[in-house]
Amino acid sequence: MPTWGKLLMNKPVLVCAIPLKKPSFYYLPTSCEAVELRLDYMDNLGLTQELKGVIEEYASHYPTIVTVREREEGGSHFVNPEVKYEILEFSKSVGALPDIEVNLLSKYPEMYGDVAEGSILSRHVFSKDVNAYELALRDLDIARRFRALIYKVFSINDDEFLNLLRLLGIYDVHVAVIPRNPAYRAVSIIMNTALMYCSVRGRTGPGQLSIGLCNKVKLLKGSLSMFNRE
Repeated sequence: MPTWGKLLMNKPVLVCAIPLKKPSFYYLPTSCEAVELRLDYMDNLGLTQELKGVIEEYASHYPTIVTVREREEGGSHFVNPEVKYEILEFSKSVGALPDIEVNLLSKYPEMYGDVAEGSILSRHVFSKDVNAYELALRDLDIARRFRALIYKVFSINDDEFLNLLRLLGIYDVHVAVIPRNPAYRAVSIIMNTALMYCSVRGRTGPGQLSIGLCNKVKLLKGSLSMFNRE
């Protein structure tokens, strides 16, 4: 199984996002380069032995991201903060990549600091009145300070997309730009966003492309790169 370091040498990493409603393991299409387990879709979420087993099984088969979103972050259910921490800490201990919201890390730096190192820090902007680009610039300082592997920003604001793409050139932190607009998601793939989340068992976010379409765009990106060769 390739490491995240190797995967990120061939950006974007196509991540198949799975809305896990019960602790179950599924084999993924071969075009999935990694998997995201969205655990906030589960009712009464807790770090049970069954859930531990499922996380370990995915992490042993695929490069795995574990995500537990709040409702204001685009999540499906409320999750007890202590349960969230237990799940993310366990996930990291078995080789999965935790996804932590920047606001959560900023609120509880002593609790989440160790989990954030080498993990994903995320920002989700669902308001037209919020400047995602300015937030992202500040977030990247936090990502550097806690030595995050990847910083991810999602925004519904199309007019900020070009500014957000400029962040892809910041090389000390891998940056993923995830716009809501499906066409812009395809552009992000071509422009080497670190990650692109793709649907395989139901969408987990607005604008999400299917893994088949994500793979076609990435293949097209590879074909276009031959025109840059001398």
